[in-house]
Amino acid sequence: MTGKIILWILGVAGLVVLALLPLAYDIFPFLPPGLLNDYTLHVLIVGFYYAILASSWSLLMGYAGQFSFAHMAFASMGAYASGMLGMFLGTSPLTGIIAGTLLAGFFGLIIGLLVLRLRSTYLALFTIAFAEIFRLGVNAEKDYTGGGNGLQMDALFPNGVDLGFYQFDSVNKIPPYYVMFFLMIILIGLMVWLAGTRFGLFLKSIREDEEAAAALGVNVVRYKVLVFVITSMIAGLVGAVRGHYITIISPNDMVILWMSLVITMAVLGGIENLIAAGIGGIVVFIMLEFLRADFATTTVMTVTLTILLSIGLYQLVMVVARRSGRVMKNIHKTLAVAGAFVVALGVSAAIASPLTTLISYTYYDFSGSLLPETIDMSDWRLVIFGLILMLTLRFSQNGLLYPIIQRVSRTGKLSDTVAKRDAARAMAEAEA
Repeated sequence: MTGKIILWILGVAGLVVLALLPLAYDIFPFLPPGLLNDYTLHVLIVGFYYAILASSWSLLMGYAGQFSFAHMAFASMGAYASGMLGMFLGTSPLTGIIAGTLLAGFFGLIIGLLVLRLRSTYLALFTIAFAEIFRLGVNAEKDYTGGGNGLQMDALFPNGVDLGFYQFDSVNKIPPYYVMFFLMIILIGLMVWLAGTRFGLFLKSIREDEEAAAALGVNVVRYKVLVFVITSMIAGLVGAVRGHYITIISPNDMVILWMSLVITMAVLGGIENLIAAGIGGIVVFIMLEFLRADFATTTVMTVTLTILLSIGLYQLVMVVARRSGRVMKNIHKTLAVAGAFVVALGVSAAIASPLTTLISYTYYDFSGSLLPETIDMSDWRLVIFGLILMLTLRFSQNGLLYPIIQRVSRTGKLSDTVAKRDAARAMAEAEA
């Protein structure tokens, strides 16, 4: 139980911090000015959006084993439905969001009925085609969707928010922050609850072996369609909310790059744990925004060397342990990871500057110019996360966050098991 208590405390503390973040200066007026601003809130709002998408895709893939590329298309469908209703019929954002959610669920049902009787490979191909057809169709119908210029949408709160004691205008970040924050808590909580019910158990059985699940009485097609509809509606809902927050939606939001980013977030967090996938969505998006800045070439070299050397040293330790016949327990693996990182960081910090200089002069011999002193990481950030994804799939198939959560949560279970075993052994010895 100790591990679960630790996770609960950390989780609640994290949510409390996020809930109080927009009010930080009111609660702690001594904080440095500029630490929190509209840009910070914007990054977190969009991070919550991606957390919901990554978690819902994790429910679809990690639990049901259904690989879909249509998640961003459903999110955009919800946004376009809401925006077009507002533009042509004058409906409110709330009405449009509800309609967009239902429309995404309807198309999810159609796709599910058409494809989910087949293997997941056909679903992946079909959803790629569906997403691309929808994107091209939206781009072509300029009179209704705005085409490549995008569709203007009403603000989430067109008239602002009046709480009596405080008023927010339509462009204030705090109301949409709390809307997306509580949507994230409610939707991920709902999905976690579903995953823990018989519904989630059936999804796992389908993921492991469809034939065996069907032989045991599970209606495979029904549950595959249900989970596809549920995740499509969730994507449509948050897509519509995000569209009204941004106040514009365009076909560029549906390119395969953004769908790949959602998959990356879920995989790096851990697709077999909905909360880990959600955290992965927030962390990855924040890191992507952080990497928009220019970084010193020496700093980039230090970070790169640290990552590569850490992996190499850890693998070396594991190879030596296997060849010596030593069994590495979890605590030993943890210490090996920490030790490899510390050693790699020290070595990298020591050799990064001379190595960068050497590479720069070598580059000068071939090109006639030295390497730049800074690197614009906005051009390289997706490449970096692509490499991290490849390394994760190679060395940590369960993601980066899920193994940590699992290890902490299992600590109590393992200790309880050992205690029960020792108690049973003591009772047996007393009876003897």
